[in-house]
Amino acid sequence: MTPNSKILLTQKEAAEYLNTTVGTLNTWRHYGKDKIPFVRWGNRIRYRKEDLDAWIQAQIVRPNN
Repeated sequence: MTPNSKILLTQKEAAEYLNTTVGTLNTWRHYGKDKIPFVRWGNRIRYRKEDLDAWIQAQIVRPNN
């Protein structure tokens, strides 16, 4: 890990990373859609980049050949 890398991303940073909105992340979290792991730190929500990367990998659809 580089000195400037963050361990936890804010909701805004996570939304930007996933090219979506904070509102969409809130909806997914509230309804349990897509099961992206998150960290609840008091009343704050944070995301680990490695969890976002794993979620992205799980979304890959490979066509049948």
